[in-house]
Amino acid sequence: MALAGKELTLKIAEGRNSCMEKKSATSNAPIKLILLAALGCFLFTVGGGFYLFRTTRDLEAAGKWVEHTQEVQLSIQSASSLIQSIDFENRLYRLTHNEDTLVLSQRNAIQLHTTIIHLRNLVSDNSGQLSNLDALDSCSLALSRAVGKTTPELAEATTPLLRCRQVLSVMANQERELLKERDELTRRRSQITAVTEAALATFCFLILIGLFALMLRDAILRNRMAQVADRTNQELNDSVQILKDHARDAQLLATARDDLQLCTDIQQVYRSAAFRFSELLPGTDGSLCIINSSRNMVENVASWSANQTGPRVTEIFPPDNCCGLRSGQLRWYGPGASQIHCDHFIGKPVERYLCLPLVAHGATLGILFVACPDETTQNIVEARMGGVRQLVQLTAMALASLQMRKKLEHQSVRDSLTGLFNRHFLEIALERELARAVRRKSSLAVLMIDIDHFKRLNDQFGHAAGDAVLKEVAKVFSSNIRTEDLACRYGGEEFTIILPDITPENALKRAQVIREAVASLRTELENDLYSSVTISIGGAIFPQDGQSSELLLRHADASLYRAKHEGRNRVVINVQSEVAATLS
Repeated sequence: MALAGKELTLKIAEGRNSCMEKKSATSNAPIKLILLAALGCFLFTVGGGFYLFRTTRDLEAAGKWVEHTQEVQLSIQSASSLIQSIDFENRLYRLTHNEDTLVLSQRNAIQLHTTIIHLRNLVSDNSGQLSNLDALDSCSLALSRAVGKTTPELAEATTPLLRCRQVLSVMANQERELLKERDELTRRRSQITAVTEAALATFCFLILIGLFALMLRDAILRNRMAQVADRTNQELNDSVQILKDHARDAQLLATARDDLQLCTDIQQVYRSAAFRFSELLPGTDGSLCIINSSRNMVENVASWSANQTGPRVTEIFPPDNCCGLRSGQLRWYGPGASQIHCDHFIGKPVERYLCLPLVAHGATLGILFVACPDETTQNIVEARMGGVRQLVQLTAMALASLQMRKKLEHQSVRDSLTGLFNRHFLEIALERELARAVRRKSSLAVLMIDIDHFKRLNDQFGHAAGDAVLKEVAKVFSSNIRTEDLACRYGGEEFTIILPDITPENALKRAQVIREAVASLRTELENDLYSSVTISIGGAIFPQDGQSSELLLRHADASLYRAKHEGRNRVVINVQSEVAATLS
């Protein structure tokens, strides 16, 4: 731009020198030269003004086309976000079978079709994009049919999702190229306009300062127009930067979503979420705080610090200490906002911070705390609140999903009444322990236990009393076995205990300890202490009594039958068809 201005100035100087030479050669006709100069200046001014008008109009038109391209890109990005939401909600429905998730997926599919119609109106002048829209419309209809079913199959939605993403990617690439071309055209026209304005202003100032005083006003007006153009360019640059920030946030959120889906335990979710929040909110300090299962304390489970100042929030605090948890919504503290401090700080509270509750399935799981060291950082956080809310939602959903998975896993292997492992887990665990015993060349004991006269107890006191006795007996088992031992409820009043890496003698002693502990049990039934609970125990030893789980359980059951036949309240261990028994 500076070089073009210099070239134009040199040309004007050369023209001026030529005019002066002609004036000296024709000194007899100064009036003619003045008139010619005036006419030339007039024509130059008129021509220059008309050229400026055209270039400014072209610049404004180019700016409108850039805005149009940006609007198309925003619509494409919106369609891509809807595709991602449909994919996430479809997978979430497969995991949770939540009908609300399915309805939300169907709504997003309808909104996607609406967005495609809007896109078609925007790119009606672009034949290349219209063909892409036809393909996008086709895969959108296929996707709507896939998610519109009552029980959608993930495989049916995967192909249209993939096709829609491919088409959107092609459209986005074409629009980026078109935006680049239009930006370049706008830049060139802006340069030409600025150079022309500077040259015309300089010419008018040097040559027409005495003859054309009114040109000063035109120069001022043109200068103002240049400022408007600069402001327009700055606004366009700001818009482009905002789009880049949105694209970066979208990429970060997509990466965070993928990371959270890969987490297999809650600690991984904590670490991953804290890292992604530190990336999304540079320059901030923050913590992820989770409410414990008792709902009476909040624990600081993960923190990040851009200023290396350490955690700002105490490790454990009551829920009432956080104003965000009390209000149940996002809360800012700072100039112009709430002036009531939270009470969960280490040391002096910071001057700018927010507390945002983590909510999933209608339940509050904890809060996100973010501290801003200055106003600039606070403005950055406020500008990215949309991404923050999405990442908070992803984190909350990941935590809720893991908690639900752990609950389901617990229910699948635990007996709901006694809390011991169930029979299904017993079969799996016994096979595993037998394989381990074979590798270690060690022995293993299996104890079959039955509560004596349990039917009579049920008939006398009722099933509620029977359940109470089962719970108390289960507690005795849990407190009288080793960490590596496994206590299971086999069914009804029968229990099984697996004792890995134990000798027959120690197995007999351990069974006797358990039998005596149950015999000394006192259970309160119908406002009275019931002390007549006894058990009979039958055992089998690997490898002497069998090489498979079926044989061991059969021999242990036979030993139990013998213990009950011989009078109950006793232990019988079967070892190589020789029976070792201890009476009560």
